[in-house]
Amino acid sequence: MTGIILPFGPPQGDGEDAQGDNIYTYDGWRAFVNRPVPTPPPAMTRALYEALPREGRELYDETRRTYIMQFGPINTPMLDVAKQVIKEQVDANVRAPLDQVKTGVIIDGHANLGKTTMVKAIARQFERSIRARTSFAGPEAEHLFIPVVHVTLQRDTTPKAMAQAICHYLHVPLRGRETEHQLVQAIHEAVRRHRILLFVVDDIHFLRVRSKSGQETSNFLKSLMSLTGATFVYVGVGVEELGILQEHGPTLATSQTASRFIHLPIPPFEKGSDAWTRLLRAVEGHLALLDQEPGTLEKHAALLFGRSGGSVGPLMNLLRKAALQAVGGQERIGAQALRQARMDYKSMMDGSLEEGGSE
Repeated sequence: MTGIILPFGPPQGDGEDAQGDNIYTYDGWRAFVNRPVPTPPPAMTRALYEALPREGRELYDETRRTYIMQFGPINTPMLDVAKQVIKEQVDANVRAPLDQVKTGVIIDGHANLGKTTMVKAIARQFERSIRARTSFAGPEAEHLFIPVVHVTLQRDTTPKAMAQAICHYLHVPLRGRETEHQLVQAIHEAVRRHRILLFVVDDIHFLRVRSKSGQETSNFLKSLMSLTGATFVYVGVGVEELGILQEHGPTLATSQTASRFIHLPIPPFEKGSDAWTRLLRAVEGHLALLDQEPGTLEKHAALLFGRSGGSVGPLMNLLRKAALQAVGGQERIGAQALRQARMDYKSMMDGSLEEGGSE
């Protein structure tokens, strides 16, 4: 440990604490799965807040700021669809014979649509559910059970590098001189030992299927599907446009990826849709601001759509920042704050600023 304790959030340091938020490691994923759901701070009127001593107000403000940055994800129609698709496929795959070809799921869409957050939440819920329904002979057996592996693809990843990353995740001891075949065998044995049921591979758009290393990595992942019998979920940006589903040419006729994966595109929200309005209502209910009038964000729905392009990522970044600034001050978010909040470059270029109502 470094002994550094910042005035916000969890301790930062070496070892387990440093891995706490890294979901691409086993320890980080376990911490994420076991982390309690953030509890909303108690509701408080302006009069009660102002009656608190200074230390009490500071503590309440910091509690609210932490909650504002940690709540979610918000249930959306696409989250429900993705949850159902993945659940149905896992249910089918775990009951199929080991030698039967398994089908995976590709979660695809533009950047900042909340795909990784969505799949994290689904995988977390799956692990918590399956652990609750599984019987264990003892603590050692429970510790051995690793139902979910969550890894990410790096640019120009080779099959051997991918295999090493999975072995590192599973704490498989390596000497550094293993061949790719030995690594695959080690993963196969680990899957049987830990009863792995779901592999989540994030940033699959880094898979350059037209390159030799990209084709080899794609084939390696498919071989893992066949060897392990686990359900694979790929998450990426523009997967279809990049040709990952047409891995051997312009058609689908010879593509194993196209025939082994359900392709689930995640679209942005539609302007003026009920789903967009429901999302704004749900988010507003979590902002914990003393003077925020319910329905304010809905009144500015068009403005928020123009600034975010209907994408969850920019929307949440905008609203979280605005809420953080309002805590202990204005205690509400109006049109001025929504217009003035700085956005990422893409949202600034793509979003058309529209008025969604007045203060």
